[in-house]
Amino acid sequence: MSLFLNRKLLFFTLVFALFQASFAQEPVKVERSNNKVILEGKIYYIHVVKPGQTLYSIAKAYHVSQKEIAIENPGVMSGLQIGQALKIPLVTTLDEQIDTSPGQEPAYNEEGFAYHKVKRRETLYSIARYYNVAVEQIRTANPELGWGGPKTGQVIRIPLPQVLDHPETVLDTLPVDSMFHVKKDSLLEDYNYEELIFQHDDPNRTYRVAFFIPFDFQEPEPLDSLIKDVRSVTRQNRIIERYRREQKIPQAENFLEFFQGTLLAIDSIRQSGMKLDVRFYDTRKSMIQTRSIIENEDMEELDLIIGPFYPFNLEIVSKFARKYRIPVVTPFYAEQDYVRGNPYLFQVSPSLEQRYKEAAKLIASKHMYNIVYVRDEDSLNIEKHDYFKELIFDGFDDYCPVEPVIFKEVVQKLKHTDEIIHSLSKDKKNLVVVPTRNEALASRVVSSLYFQLKKFEIEVIGTPYWTEFSSIDYRYYHELSLIYFNPFWVDYLDPDVNVFLNRYRDHFHNEPQSTTKQGINYGIAGYDITFYFINALRLYGSRFILSLDEYQPDLVMEPYNFSRVSSAGGFENAQITFYQFTPEMNIGKIEVPDLPVKSFFFRPLEDRRRRFLYFDRN
Repeated sequence: MSLFLNRKLLFFTLVFALFQASFAQEPVKVERSNNKVILEGKIYYIHVVKPGQTLYSIAKAYHVSQKEIAIENPGVMSGLQIGQALKIPLVTTLDEQIDTSPGQEPAYNEEGFAYHKVKRRETLYSIARYYNVAVEQIRTANPELGWGGPKTGQVIRIPLPQVLDHPETVLDTLPVDSMFHVKKDSLLEDYNYEELIFQHDDPNRTYRVAFFIPFDFQEPEPLDSLIKDVRSVTRQNRIIERYRREQKIPQAENFLEFFQGTLLAIDSIRQSGMKLDVRFYDTRKSMIQTRSIIENEDMEELDLIIGPFYPFNLEIVSKFARKYRIPVVTPFYAEQDYVRGNPYLFQVSPSLEQRYKEAAKLIASKHMYNIVYVRDEDSLNIEKHDYFKELIFDGFDDYCPVEPVIFKEVVQKLKHTDEIIHSLSKDKKNLVVVPTRNEALASRVVSSLYFQLKKFEIEVIGTPYWTEFSSIDYRYYHELSLIYFNPFWVDYLDPDVNVFLNRYRDHFHNEPQSTTKQGINYGIAGYDITFYFINALRLYGSRFILSLDEYQPDLVMEPYNFSRVSSAGGFENAQITFYQFTPEMNIGKIEVPDLPVKSFFFRPLEDRRRRFLYFDRN
């Protein structure tokens, strides 16, 4: 395989030669929505994106410019998602009257949905309870939410009772063939891989592997055309800041590096003599494209699928793979909603639940410290904070079932850090836990604590996002002995890592430098994921699922530790490694202490916080 291609040539060869021909689509007529809402006194249409619709066609239908839609809906210039709800500004005429009286909460039904404007301090839980629907049903109807909650003023779709039995229709309006439907009851049944127990593959056979990668390369619209009709300086600055952030590293560039990493892994495995039929498909950000790919008859004969990356496409591919018993690997998706119901799904990125469990153990092992838990004012994350704290309290029961624990909670305001300082203790070490991805909050807390080091002994626990923050001096991390967890750490001092980097440079004449927000290197992840799973096919054949306990190949990043999430579900990588910055300007691994030998005794089944010296500084 010849890999000595420059970056641009490789990319366009990829798009136009390696991949299947583009699926031509006829222009789709856009019908104006009758749904309107009032946001901050301004009237908007709520338009739900249908298959084949473009920003241009939507703007034309509503008689507004593309720039006006882009201003109200950040990120649409990077592409639309089917099912996405867009705010379209309304040019009010005399015959259009909407009730704007105080207290009105307008919600309009369309195709079985209500539209809800999120108010301050509302959470997904409270909204779901109000409409008598499940939180996961709201998430399914609003894929842009991801793990997090909605923001104040955001408009979200609420599935009404008459459509709750068909959640798969929420994300796509295409006719769905019965092949994509898996009965819910069957997802709950135990699955033992009986078809694999006595299966033995021919060692000379050719394995078929497909990659679903969303390149979706698009030329960005010139910045001056985005702001030329915007009069507000504040809004202009906001558009400029968002544009620069999105164009700093185009998304297509990231996935190109992932692709390059896969090529290196495939080249290594082929040198061992393994016969491979490898196919690359560009899923873009399109559910239509993804469905079109898997509708090909020969897709049923695949031995392995790596990708897709976006959850709305993963849902489609996961159902297809479940039906035809094809192992499918999701590289970066970190929620358990699909892996719980598909015994053939492998989730490489540990879920937030798994990360919290491991972090809670580490925090609980430091029960002798003065523990200060810091969170922001955003009420949308309260459910996650409550879950994390419950895990920490469970850990206290394991590590110190009798001794009292000092645990203080501080709700931090960006302009003031006095409460954190007042929560510190001079009599013992302080552990400040800041589970946030908010760079402004992290920067404020870290800088304030740094200047208290002469008075207090302080350690800080952050999140994987912190290593990607650019506004914080790394010297602060070292002096505060920052601890963070990351399942995809790359040790650039490791000789094996340098061997890989030299090989990458030799083939592609560049560095694998694109990373996710959590610091996952796209190029290295592409190599590790591809090598791990295709090499498993080489060694064990289709039965590799039954041999994971004994399979530990050498990877560039941390090894994987796949464990099954349930007797009916698939596998999640449970590998979480903790690292600590040291005052000597090093970064080293740290281990979570083993649990002490338990002493059994009786304790009243009451609120555990009575045993903790718990301070809530709200």
